[in-house]
Amino acid sequence: MFRVLTLLMLLNPLMIGCKKPSSSQEESIVRESTNVALFRMGDWTTVQEFIKANRGKVVVIDIWSTYCAPCMKEFPRLIGLQAEYGENIACASFNINYAGLPDQTPETDIEFIEPFLKRHGNSVDHIISIVNDEAIYAELEIYAIPAVLIYDKEGKLTNKVLEENAYESTIYPRVAEMLGQSKITGESDAQQN
Repeated sequence: MFRVLTLLMLLNPLMIGCKKPSSSQEESIVRESTNVALFRMGDWTTVQEFIKANRGKVVVIDIWSTYCAPCMKEFPRLIGLQAEYGENIACASFNINYAGLPDQTPETDIEFIEPFLKRHGNSVDHIISIVNDEAIYAELEIYAIPAVLIYDKEGKLTNKVLEENAYESTIYPRVAEMLGQSKITGESDAQQN
């Protein structure tokens, strides 16, 4: 009898440690793993590391905010650009919602950003700025968003596009040109002649 009680006492902590997590714990775990896969927090150095890691590809960085209606309207075009050119390019979104207000942290607006990103998927990298928007404007020498930066295969900035509705008029044609394709999306030089 003593051996049975001793054995039960030794196994009890193991059995308690193996209990199934509650549904709220499961939701927390799923949310955390989803956040990791969906976006990462970073600054402009994080974006530069992304550009460097994708040498040999044309890189497109879309700078946006959920406070910018034109940015959100254009956002699906970034996803479409990546889908159209696949492995030949690397696209990333850089969210600058964080304004550095006294009652705000870089994570404050994730509740607005995350659902938007979930709707558009993770076919491109998503980086959420930990630096306030004004510092980003100053560092990049931009005055407004939407802003799209295009880098050549060597990582050199070739275009800084600061206009609304620029994907069809400027970005798609420029990327096609850099990849040696026609300026009409989806059409090769051979098809054009």
